[in-house]
Amino acid sequence: MDYSQIPVLLTLAFGLGLLHSLDADHIMAVSNLAQSQQDQRSIKTNIQFCLRWACGHGLILFLVGLFVFVLGANFPEALSLYAERAVALILILIGLFVLYDIWHRRLHFHYHQHDNLPRHAHWHSHASEHSHKHSHTALFVGMLHGLAGSAPLLALIPIAMTQRPMYGFLYLIIFSLGVIIAMLLFGGVLGYFSKFIVLYSAGLFRLIRTSLGLGAIVVGSIILAGTVS
Repeated sequence: MDYSQIPVLLTLAFGLGLLHSLDADHIMAVSNLAQSQQDQRSIKTNIQFCLRWACGHGLILFLVGLFVFVLGANFPEALSLYAERAVALILILIGLFVLYDIWHRRLHFHYHQHDNLPRHAHWHSHASEHSHKHSHTALFVGMLHGLAGSAPLLALIPIAMTQRPMYGFLYLIIFSLGVIIAMLLFGGVLGYFSKFIVLYSAGLFRLIRTSLGLGAIVVGSIILAGTVS
């Protein structure tokens, strides 16, 4: 094994982690989950969702690495395939939920009258005052994404590194670090623009959420079709 190449391989792992986190199915899942919150305008909320997803993704990769590098077992590709199908179905369900949530929170004019005051109208929403937390959902979806991408990722790790479990684990850790950093940056940007757009136009924000929901359904359908063909 040429140990002089290890820094290059680990740098590659970090770069691949940055790119991997921005896959279409990852972005669709995290964006839709984060924007389904009542306090979706909070930058902190969006960052927390992205971080939970990235932690779930990294946890599964670490467990798979333990399974392969330490126990010397072969990772069953069928398991990765089933996880990919599960990701596709969850994306479709998330998209459907977002569309329902948009309809449920629809705004309309509500007319009412107070004592000794003229009848007037104001915007009224049917949404609940209580925010539905999806923190565990983000973690779970991240774990599924990690499991679905485990087999292709392990195939990218040089064979020489599998002979030294420490280097294989280091590769996965740095890869996951790249995923976490990219997701934190994405969460911050998502939160900033969400807050700006909502303040500028609630209608535009609903349009964007609708597009994201439809996008999640389309991406999930494409992934599902690819796994059954």
